[in-house]
Amino acid sequence: MTVQGRHRTSSARKSEHPWMRKVIGASSALILIATAISGGAVYALNSLGKNIGIIDTSDLDEKNRPAPVVQTDTSATNILIMGSDIRSGSGNSGYGFVSGARSDTTLLVHIYEGRRSAIAVSIPRDSFVTIPNCKTSNGGSIGPWTTKFNAAFAFGGPVCTIKTIEAITGVRVDRFVVMDFNAFKKVVDAVGGVDVCLTTPVYDPYIKGIGGSGLNLPAGITTIDGQQALQWVRARDALGDGSDIGRIQRQQEFVSSMVKSMKQKGLAKNPVRLYRVLSAVTSSLTTSKDFSKISQWQEFALSISSMPLSQIKFVTVPNKYIENGNVGWLPEAKKMWAAIKKDKPWPPVTKPTPKPSTSISTGTSPTPTPSTSPTTTLVTPPGDVHVVVVNASGVDGLGYKASNSLRERGFIIDNVTSVSKVIPKTKVRYNANYSESAKTAAYSARTKELVEDKSLDRAVVVVIGKDWTNTRKVPVDSNNGPINGEGNDTNVISAGDSICSNGNNRTKS
Repeated sequence: MTVQGRHRTSSARKSEHPWMRKVIGASSALILIATAISGGAVYALNSLGKNIGIIDTSDLDEKNRPAPVVQTDTSATNILIMGSDIRSGSGNSGYGFVSGARSDTTLLVHIYEGRRSAIAVSIPRDSFVTIPNCKTSNGGSIGPWTTKFNAAFAFGGPVCTIKTIEAITGVRVDRFVVMDFNAFKKVVDAVGGVDVCLTTPVYDPYIKGIGGSGLNLPAGITTIDGQQALQWVRARDALGDGSDIGRIQRQQEFVSSMVKSMKQKGLAKNPVRLYRVLSAVTSSLTTSKDFSKISQWQEFALSISSMPLSQIKFVTVPNKYIENGNVGWLPEAKKMWAAIKKDKPWPPVTKPTPKPSTSISTGTSPTPTPSTSPTTTLVTPPGDVHVVVVNASGVDGLGYKASNSLRERGFIIDNVTSVSKVIPKTKVRYNANYSESAKTAAYSARTKELVEDKSLDRAVVVVIGKDWTNTRKVPVDSNNGPINGEGNDTNVISAGDSICSNGNNRTKS
């Protein structure tokens, strides 16, 4: 499936975009908690546990469910995130006129064993599937029933959605959360907004009784608040091809941008903002009893806190449109679920075929070839690294030449300057909190001179010395291999990617 209207930015600031309604709040909440909880806030955080709603899961038949994996702080685990579009309740009105609640946003997140990488799979709401027998809120039952996937939530609630997913994928749901519109808005506001990028302006007027989101944004990078973010993730007809699949792709990009923003703003070191974010999440969160305590979230958070942005991948179930507006799953979907069930990467990693040696033996030891591999594993991709270039080489214009070379490698160049003092060797200065970024920059700059500097923020400083030659491509570690075997699948994005989407080139008159 070809993706239209997406451009990966190679320079300037990085930003991304939306993902399935409200799930955004949910999935971002998970990863935000994963990256933001600190021990000093434990006592304050524990008081938030009473805000979490508990859902009865007794209708899940353990005898007929996929086999569980013993859950530890390093085990593989599957988390189902459901975004409810319910219009009732505080902060949820004014976003449409359809009554009831549906899980128009459903995301199954598989965290691989070791908890250093994850894949988040979007399940289209119009997927044509068979819903098993489920209890309804009025005491009745539904199913088996072959219909659109989101009917499971609409008629049988979260538990029916879990039963449906387990039945059609064979993947065990270990934990789950449900969030609404209001939670999503509050989370975005609590983190100070999220950046989105557009190649052209977008205007999507809201017309009561007809539709529209009210979105009104200029071209370029904009930091949007919770209200604008909800408009962004809900926009459909006015952007792209107007399909729900197209909206899913934008929403995935937004989740990526939100996760990156949370890391870059250092929530773990801002107790006030952290508490505000968690308060927003828990006030609109419902889950099972065994995942309803803050201490359980804290343990889970700590177990995945070192997961690199580049290793958080987003995909959509391989699909095609079929009759009556339904979405059918392609044969690759079955293979994908089987890989996830076995904790294997998806798409499968293909090993390159070794090339036969063309060297001729001379009976003497060959001259060793300098290795291009880093001496330590690099986990932060250039796209996550902000760089300030300082020319201390004594050569006019070399700073700009170096910055252009670094930009071509994917680094984000914040500034270029020069100093009169000349240094012999290129060095990288960095804040200790961004040591992995510094290692990536140093490798590309062909230097081993790293200097910690407490005065710096997230940007690392590459000081160009007399020894400067050029940059080199950075081989970033991929725990489970590339999520797309060939490394060029535009339907796969990561939280380390930066993407600009096409707007509709309309402005408010």
